[in-house]
Amino acid sequence: MAGFTYRIESFAGLDQSRSESLISPAFSPDAMNMDTSDGNLAVTRGYSRLLSGPVPAESTSGVDRICFFRSSSGEIPIAISGGCIYTWSEDDEEWSRAYMYPLVMERRHYSVLMTRIGTTDVMLIADGANPILKFDGESFSQFGSEAGCSDVAVGYIAMYRGRLFAAGDLDNPNRLYYSKLPGGERTIEDWGYDQDSPAVEGGHVEIGTTSGDPITAICAISNQLLIFKKNSIYRLIGDRPGNFNIELIEQDSTPVADTACAVYRDMVFFVTDDGLHCFNGVDTALMPDAHRIKRIMESADTSDTRMATAGDRIYFTVKLGTETRLIEYDTGTRRYMQYGGFTAKDLAPHGGKLVLATAERYIVRWGEGDTFDGAPIAAYWTTPLTDLGDKSVIKSLRELYLRGSSEGSAMLMIDASAGVFRDTYRVLLPRTEEEVLEVPMQNEGRTLRLKLYNEAGGHFTLTGGLELGMNVRKRTE
Repeated sequence: MAGFTYRIESFAGLDQSRSESLISPAFSPDAMNMDTSDGNLAVTRGYSRLLSGPVPAESTSGVDRICFFRSSSGEIPIAISGGCIYTWSEDDEEWSRAYMYPLVMERRHYSVLMTRIGTTDVMLIADGANPILKFDGESFSQFGSEAGCSDVAVGYIAMYRGRLFAAGDLDNPNRLYYSKLPGGERTIEDWGYDQDSPAVEGGHVEIGTTSGDPITAICAISNQLLIFKKNSIYRLIGDRPGNFNIELIEQDSTPVADTACAVYRDMVFFVTDDGLHCFNGVDTALMPDAHRIKRIMESADTSDTRMATAGDRIYFTVKLGTETRLIEYDTGTRRYMQYGGFTAKDLAPHGGKLVLATAERYIVRWGEGDTFDGAPIAAYWTTPLTDLGDKSVIKSLRELYLRGSSEGSAMLMIDASAGVFRDTYRVLLPRTEEEVLEVPMQNEGRTLRLKLYNEAGGHFTLTGGLELGMNVRKRTE
């Protein structure tokens, strides 16, 4: 009988791309509400309220959209729910209804854009059922006019090369509108032709030819406009109608929801049922590491996925049956993590942080506090099921060595499986990282797996990986 030490040097993130026996022990095939950003393993921070009051519940709808109007005079939080638009008053610390849509679509997606009309900062909101709405910080009014050919009900808006582009016209599903180039008497509220100055005129162009492939989203980066359709992806390059060039990027693509795309470092990231994709300015492709959350995405519904970037991380939601999961992708370490136990109705960036609209209708800031707005955080990390590359050897568990700390009296729970046998251990980590905790173990089998989890929402941190000492022997020994 010989001794052997199973080591996990550090903790990375999720990896569901291959059989558990083939993935690195630094990764987990199944983990929830954990933080591995520094290589250690810790229960994630929770979220706390950004605004003290809940968005009013005038309908059974949840919060469909959160956004922030920003101008030189300050910031106004805005929430859209059930066809009503609410603004937050810092002085009164409450929401007030500022506008109600006359028509409300069953699929409540809102495209929001901060821009300027003349010298005025405005927020534009498109919903696909009504003409574009504009907010100047004081009141809401209809954008555009019949004379300017811009009173069209569109669902998607974006600014590119100084012009407003719009799509999502139910009567013309392939049509992409563009405004005049602002200057002089011209503003983005005028989408009409200009015979005297065709280089600055507005107008529209048809993208594709069939109504069965409607535009589903548009997204702008510095040198082109990406146009998502139900079954294909196009791009528009050029800076004026005379040199607009529309190119097919992907012929047979998976549908992309208008709420499931975001720009990070002048690249477009978007989510489909396959996982996270990227458009790098030339073509679109599934992220090389997208298969690390393969099992999650196999059963995920992305038709109402919400997406946002905050710092160097990309966040998006997926639905798994009746549950909603928040997926985090760290662009620096290229790791995925998932968070659950709450419902994120919408996501938005705010001051370099992620902001969520919860099912309880509160606007909360991610990464703050020890709870999910008072609710305990249930977290776990599962190591890969492994035979250590030697199926004939019986592994007899002896002792687990850990460094780390607990907050208060938080207990660390450990399920240690050896073959078909499993024991549960309840331990208190040392108060300082200089100490090493030794957890005596028993049972033996040809495979092993550990599950580390918290008790009653407690917070713990494991530092410097872990080591599991064992004896190994052949069956005949």
